[in-house]
Amino acid sequence: MDASTFWTLVEDTRAEAVETAKDSVVAEHVVTLTAALEELSDDDVLGFYRQLMAARTRANRWDLWAAAYVALGGAGEDAFLDFRNWLISHGRDAYERVLAQPDALVDLEWDEDEDDFGCAEEWAYAPLEVLEDRGFAEEDLDPGPDEVDDQFGEPSGEPFPEDDDEWFAARFPRLWAAYGQV
Repeated sequence: MDASTFWTLVEDTRAEAVETAKDSVVAEHVVTLTAALEELSDDDVLGFYRQLMAARTRANRWDLWAAAYVALGGAGEDAFLDFRNWLISHGRDAYERVLAQPDALVDLEWDEDEDDFGCAEEWAYAPLEVLEDRGFAEEDLDPGPDEVDDQFGEPSGEPFPEDDDEWFAARFPRLWAAYGQV
């Protein structure tokens, strides 16, 4: 699966989730993505998983983590991973816009009461669960050590100063105005 097909699948299943969601769009997106993946070949589901890993790796950046930190009132490693999954689930335009300018995160909506970020973790597991249901062993689906380091290791860029409100306000003026102090 190439990147264009990956993003089309993400966007189509999100649009379907927006249409059918009674509560959380992200929770419904888990359902719509899983159903779409179940219709694909094993190779395509694995390709989707690899594209997801690549997008998550590309978003493993300190400036993006800092923006999430402001917007969420703090974010540890697990929360930042869930945040990246959530961002990817919004589609290519939102993803690229926020990667180009992390302060643009303020333009996206989330519902903390609906646990959007926890649901985004489930969303990212969808391709693995589909493949495991088909008899694939999880250890056969895991990325290699380099990809694990890129997704879960040290983010690229410069770490942010957690206790420097002036730094956050200067770097992310729109987010800071919307979400105030961390």
